Amino acid sequence: MIDFSNIDKWSWKYDLFNRYLRFNHNKVYYKEYRVDNQDKVPPPGEPLFIIGNHQNGLTDALVLLYMYPDKRQPVFIARGDIFKKDFVAKLLHFLKILPSFRDRDGSRGDVRANSNIFNIAAEVLGRGNTLVMFPEASHQHGNYLGGFKKGFPRIALDAEAKHDFKLGVKILPVNIYYEDYYNFHSRVLATVGEAFTIESLKELYDTEPNSAYLKLNEMAREKLKEITLDEDPEFYPQYDTLRKILRRNRIRKRGGNPKDLCEMKTEDIQIVAELDQLKKTDNERFTKLMNDAAAYEKGVRKLKIRDWLVESKIPLVTLVLKSLLLLVTFPFYLFGLINNGLPFHAPNLLKKKIKDKQLHSSMNFAPAVLFTFPIMYLIIFIIAWIVSGKWWISLVYCVVAFWSLLIYNAYRKAFVKWRGSCRYRSLERKKNSLLLNIKEIKGRIMRKDLI
Repeated sequence: MIDFSNIDKWSWKYDLFNRYLRFNHNKVYYKEYRVDNQDKVPPPGEPLFIIGNHQNGLTDALVLLYMYPDKRQPVFIARGDIFKKDFVAKLLHFLKILPSFRDRDGSRGDVRANSNIFNIAAEVLGRGNTLVMFPEASHQHGNYLGGFKKGFPRIALDAEAKHDFKLGVKILPVNIYYEDYYNFHSRVLATVGEAFTIESLKELYDTEPNSAYLKLNEMAREKLKEITLDEDPEFYPQYDTLRKILRRNRIRKRGGNPKDLCEMKTEDIQIVAELDQLKKTDNERFTKLMNDAAAYEKGVRKLKIRDWLVESKIPLVTLVLKSLLLLVTFPFYLFGLINNGLPFHAPNLLKKKIKDKQLHSSMNFAPAVLFTFPIMYLIIFIIAWIVSGKWWISLVYCVVAFWSLLIYNAYRKAFVKWRGSCRYRSLERKKNSLLLNIKEIKGRIMRKDLI
């Protein structure tokens, strides 16, 4: 195992690498990357332990890495099984990631090595730096909060104990909310909660450390839950469907903007709270609602249409105009496809081998940003230089090719929506019985208040 003791030392190489990744993450991969309550993040120099919900693989870590207005270099803690090979461990050290071993990750010796790793993590806090961890220890497959493991409270409390509980470690909960887990150029929101300190646990820690760990986990989970969309795992698909059906109209009714990420998340949390309340107070009505939601989602999937189409009015003239627009802009799409299609779709080969869909966005981002696009643009630059004989023409072409990526992606999405609209209109004209049924279910859901 390599030496991680200096992992929090500021590195100009890491800073340079991070600038490249930050730009691609915040400005290119996501159409909107937003940090709500950023002013609540304590300034550099204060010992800070950030905890977040974990639902989307590597992209969760990137969201928390790029949320600061300053140039701090936080240290992350990740599962230990990915550190087995030396060259991988060295790379992860460069990326400022510490290993944390679980019983299932390796031998008992690996798990015992956690004591040393946790000591290093505590020293990172002791030096007034920032530590980041996902206390659930594994990602969840949706918008719900799992149980917290002991690693997080142990590090935080042990760091305080080494300084007689005068260090002032601040625990900062941050929630990550995705508009879309998997697709390029969607939106993501990081909501910063209220930081809290843990000196009140000193007496309990001195007498019963394990009880103090459990108490801190309980406190931290409650703080994170306050800003998290936490759906009932038992009825997750139904909750998800009901949020999509109800959210837009509810936001509009109260005069809000249904496209604003913060408003979307706030409304989602409210819908989930009302569903949870309905489950407690009127189980019969709750069960009927869950059945309706399940039937609706099944029908939408079978018809191969999206929820936004159901009950929408799509005039023929609108479809004709959209068809003409797609036809006129096709050459721009083709230019984007020629220059970006190969590196854009190359990660799909990796995703086919990964069954866990929550890791797919990580495969979209990392290979594309680190390998496929840089290699493709290097090839484009060389070819353009050979053809034109001038390096500046090659550079201009590469810049144009890069921005054509966004046009290419926007065209793809517009085409999918146009195709769905055509299909929906055809089903409507034929008075498809399943479509009529799901329209009636959606109307029934939207007409009734949850509580």
